Amino acid sequence: MAAGSAAFLTPRAIPAAGRSWLVFWGTYTDNGSKGIYVSRFDSGTGKLTPPELAAESVNPSWTLIHPNGRYLYAVNERMGTNPVPPGEITAFSIDRSTGKLTEINRAPSNGGQPCHLCLDRTSKMLLVANWYTASVAAFPVRKDGGLGASSGFSHQEGERSGAPAPGQPQNHCHSVIVTPDNRFLLTTNTGLNKVYVYRLNVAKATFTPHDPPFLGLQKPTNPRHLALHPNAKWAYVSNETAPGGCTMLRFDAARGVLEEGPVVASVPADFKRGGSQAECVIHPSGKFVYVSNRGHNSIAVFRIDQDDGTLTLGEVFTPGGETPRSFTIDPSGTWLLSMMQRTGTMAPLRIDQETGKLTDIGEKLALASPVCASLLEAV
Repeated sequence: MAAGSAAFLTPRAIPAAGRSWLVFWGTYTDNGSKGIYVSRFDSGTGKLTPPELAAESVNPSWTLIHPNGRYLYAVNERMGTNPVPPGEITAFSIDRSTGKLTEINRAPSNGGQPCHLCLDRTSKMLLVANWYTASVAAFPVRKDGGLGASSGFSHQEGERSGAPAPGQPQNHCHSVIVTPDNRFLLTTNTGLNKVYVYRLNVAKATFTPHDPPFLGLQKPTNPRHLALHPNAKWAYVSNETAPGGCTMLRFDAARGVLEEGPVVASVPADFKRGGSQAECVIHPSGKFVYVSNRGHNSIAVFRIDQDDGTLTLGEVFTPGGETPRSFTIDPSGTWLLSMMQRTGTMAPLRIDQETGKLTDIGEKLALASPVCASLLEAV
């Protein structure tokens, strides 16, 4: 299908609730956790089974499942400085009957503390954001699901864009997203206050800077995680600068050009303490955006204006616990699976399909330092 075809821009059909899923939990392994854990999840009732170890792995702080359901990829965000230990990416095969993972191979991430992954739309190329060293790297995906040697690399450097931010944050690359037409890679850099745009070359499993190569944000937002709306006309970014919030971006998919839009606060106006936003996820319906507020220990629910993409804050929900780093929404759009990194709890929150608001159904699981989750339909 030709690049830019409208078929790429049509939201996928949303499956009905009531299916059984495997949930793979990524963790930090410095607080009693051993790696990646798995639970079973009933999207009809919201019930989760207690997590069991799926595979030992060092700091698998971001996981990603291959669309064929046979492989899982995890960053290994090794900590430390002077010099920072090199990061890795581990490829696993999945036993869909048990949820157990078997390592296929590991590849150096070409940088320090890798924190985010994505696949291109053909699943032939894996891309990683290296947080500590502010770089992006590409890897060919082998036929057995393993990773080849790095085939593309970019180090993000230069002057910070826009107004100064408190504390002048360091240069860190935080997320990687491929556009639906498979032409562009979008990445966020918190310290430089920019969203970078690269052109993909899937045949060579690499990428090159686009023209223009980035959007320099004028507001001191420090973009962290970017989510692209199903219509590919709008994008939303969680902001690490207190009081943070969510920035709306306009995206010209034909030209690969971003335009800065308005910022909406994600915490109450009377919240004056420090904090930063982490995850940003769009509801499968395209009607809502969710952003986690670290410090305030809450999840913000925004309504998306379907005419112009602007946001209105609808609710700031407190699920209980500390440090809501990441979360995921099940494919039916019925449940948001929240994770509290510091207090070590996970909980399914029911989503109101009309308003997007969240309800705690009283089900909580314990796991040391949960920081991400990936879902795969069980067999």
